[in-house]
Formats: sequence, C-alpha cells, structure tokens
Amino acid sequence: MEINRISTPTSNNTYRKPSFCGYTRTKFGRSIDEFVSANSNEAEKIKTLTNLFHQFLGKSQKNELGEGYRANVYKIDDKYVLKIDKTANIYNPILNPSHEKTSLFKNLKAYFGGSVMSFNNGIKVLKNVSSNGEQLPAGIKVHFKSPMPLSEKITTWNTKYLPKFSNLPQKAYDQIAKDFSNLNKVTSGGYSYEFDTINPNNFILVGNTIRIVDDVNETLQKNPNGVAGLLRVFLEMMDTDTQAPKDLMNMGMRHSLLKKIILAGEKYELPLVTKQKDLRTWQYVLEDTCDSRTLLDKLKKYRQIYPDMNIRLEKVKQLLEDEINYNYTIFY
Repeated sequence: MEINRISTPTSNNTYRKPSFCGYTRTKFGRSIDEFVSANSNEAEKIKTLTNLFHQFLGKSQKNELGEGYRANVYKIDDKYVLKIDKTANIYNPILNPSHEKTSLFKNLKAYFGGSVMSFNNGIKVLKNVSSNGEQLPAGIKVHFKSPMPLSEKITTWNTKYLPKFSNLPQKAYDQIAKDFSNLNKVTSGGYSYEFDTINPNNFILVGNTIRIVDDVNETLQKNPNGVAGLLRVFLEMMDTDTQAPKDLMNMGMRHSLLKKIILAGEKYELPLVTKQKDLRTWQYVLEDTCDSRTLLDKLKKYRQIYPDMNIRLEKVKQLLEDEINYNYTIFY
C-alpha cells in the first residue's frame, strides 16, 4: 500500500543554468537558514520569512527551474529551491511556516527530496540539487508544453543519457544502493519507506554523483527498495510511460550499466525482487542477454554459499562476465 506518490518536477533542458551564477545566497535563503537553525517559531522571524516569501512569489517565474506532473520548482538561491504543488493557492496562501522532520532520513547521503521546511499545504522548501544548475536526469526529461516524439526519445536516450550514465564510476551506483539499503532500515508507525522508481527523472546526475529527488513514499511492504528498482530507473524505462530501446548499437553500454547496478546491489545486499512487477523488469532488461530466472537463481545461491562479502563480490563479477559477455558475443 503506497500512501504518497508525487512525481518529480523536471527541467526542460539537458543542462540548465539558472539566472544565478556561482555560489549565491538571497535574503530569502538566509532567512530560511535562520528559521531552520533556530528551530523556533518566533513571531518576528515568521513575519520576515513570510514577507520574503511573498516577494519571491512576485518574481518566481523568472527563476523557474522546471515543471513536473504535480508541482513546479523555482530557485531561491544556490542552497534552496521552492517546490509549489499545482493545486496550491499561491495568490492567497495561508502562511504557517513549519520545520520539517527530516531526522528519519539523516543517513541518506544522496537524497535531496526531503523538505527543509514548508509554508502551507503544497508549498515546500527543498535543498538545491545542483548549485550551478548543471545536472542531467536519468532517462528522458518530460516536456509538458511540447512532448518529445518517440523517435527523438530513442535518439536522446541512446546518444545523451546512456553514454553518460554507463560510463559513471562504480562508486556512483554504490552510493545509491547504500541509500536504498539505509532507507530499508527506516520504519515509523508500522510503515516503511521507498524511493519513487517509476519516474527515472527522480535520479539526477550532478558531476559524477547521482542524487535522488522527490518525496519518499510510505508503504506497508518490508525492505521495498531493491535491485529491480534500480534496473527500472536506469535500464527499463525512458520515462514513466515508455520502455527503453534495446538494440545492437546500445548493447555494450547497457551491459556495462547492468553490471554496475547488480554489483552495487550485491555490495549492500539489496533485495533482488520485492514485488511482482520486479520480475518483469528483470526479464525485460535481460531478455536479449541471458535467462533472467537463471541469473536470479545464481545470485540468490551465491548469497547463501559465499557469506564473505569480498569473496562473493569476486564470484558475482565473474558470473556477470560469463553470463553477459558470453551472450553478447553470440550476436556477432
């Protein structure tokens, strides 16, 4: 049972530099610092904060970073952004600044989706995922005003997204897997939490690191964050509705990315399958490479017979070389 499902706002350009240059702060951003660090609801601080909030709304359009399915994001400064739900009444908001309880997710190093504070329902302050504006989301960014034709999506995925993400260092995926593992350990009121792996745009490349945005979702499922979720984000889907292309031209890059994801998941012992649709993800990603059921069975077996992590990782590396590289040569 999923309680919260909000899609991430996305930018309209592959690389987008906002109007601010360098590391800049604004009065609004510094006021947020003071409010959050003081952890106080002093009337004077609230008055200052709300006045700056009103001023920002008056010029927010020129600072828009992107539009999502249910919210828009605007740059406050290099430290913060404002996320406004499309159902929010920004013209006459009931301002009630409040601190967000982020302690549950304090061990998540790659997560930037948690609210720093909120003004009223649908209006939140988040950490800025990229201070200089240079970022690249996984998959194909959603274009609301002019949807991208399928042929252009495929070309973009093959020539812009896949070369970049398949060449990232192993540690980039290790960090994401570590956050998946840490989030699996978080529970509250009988609920667990999971990242939204339906929309690839929730995973943003900044430099050589991947950062996760959007809200986490409450679920009654235990250990909901698994390897299949990573495969879905980076290899199965181009966007929320379109599966990624698989052909001989991109096979080498897909295989390189596949190995990194599986090794990262193995390093932190993420669940291989957490729900029924995960089996379909494994099958789609591997169907032109090897038998997904056979590989899954072997990975499960290795976790039993090789309890030592160093030994197991070496065995898994060899397994992936044997299974994936061997099948890759059959096509030539």
